[in-house]
Amino acid sequence: MPKVIVPPAVVELDGAKVYIVETSKREWLDKRTHYLVSCFVEWRGKRSKVFNLDVTSNKELIEKLRAEIAKFKLMVLNGAV
Repeated sequence: MPKVIVPPAVVELDGAKVYIVETSKREWLDKRTHYLVSCFVEWRGKRSKVFNLDVTSNKELIEKLRAEIAKFKLMVLNGAV
């Protein structure tokens, strides 16, 4: 059974805080269930804009969040944020 996170929630991952603002459940025509997760990342006192991730499981959510955190950290380190 998939694990469901009810927002608002704060998760610490790879040294950054991820704020899960909203989730909505979507069911495709072929009966697959997807979740649209709205969240933002905070690291070293900087905060990203709210972005959306389309996921089917917590494992996929964590993988996509790790990618977004890595991109945000690069932006912060390059002075883009």
